[in-house]
Amino acid sequence: MGPVEWSQLRATVEALAPQSVVEWGAGGGTRALLEACPTIEHYVSIEHDRGWFERLRGAVRDERLELEHVAPNLPEPERNLLQKATRERYEAWVARCERDPDAMRDYVARPAQRIDSVDLVLVDGRARCFCLAEGYRLLRPGGVLLLHDAQRAEYRSALSQLGEAVFLEPWELGQLALSRKPLPPAAVPSLVASSLLAPFAVARSAGS
Repeated sequence: MGPVEWSQLRATVEALAPQSVVEWGAGGGTRALLEACPTIEHYVSIEHDRGWFERLRGAVRDERLELEHVAPNLPEPERNLLQKATRERYEAWVARCERDPDAMRDYVARPAQRIDSVDLVLVDGRARCFCLAEGYRLLRPGGVLLLHDAQRAEYRSALSQLGEAVFLEPWELGQLALSRKPLPPAAVPSLVASSLLAPFAVARSAGS
């Protein structure tokens, strides 16, 4: 995630002021968001890569973070992108994780075993098509889901199932898309009037 995307992510999170976060795909942004957002009380982060998980676990010391390694149900092949045959096997595995619900079944399902509902969902790992659906299900009304690398065609169908998304621009390394779970009708006017996310809603209306 480049500086532009990070600034968009941070602005969105600061406007939402979430108390609870679920993240698929731990990374540098995990620690940065915890440091930048004191409103966060519970941060559940799921990582499939054992080596990366161990690295993050040693680097991030925050009692609000619940970081967990969940291995793929379909074993991950060797990740040597310099060898054509190995690279093709790895790329085929990545693609299958977006099509086969059993490939990373436990990884997708694990946050629901840790938290009942959540204010913010970040999708930036494997099996993103399935994490989108599960993350949106976990969102409280008014909660926000953010997808990284939203410019990729393989995520568009799954993202469209969540309703109208806002694709944030400009972007450098991977576009962010934002989807907000609707509020009950009686709660909409007061929240929209006070929220820093209101311009997104206005932009959608103006473009329709």
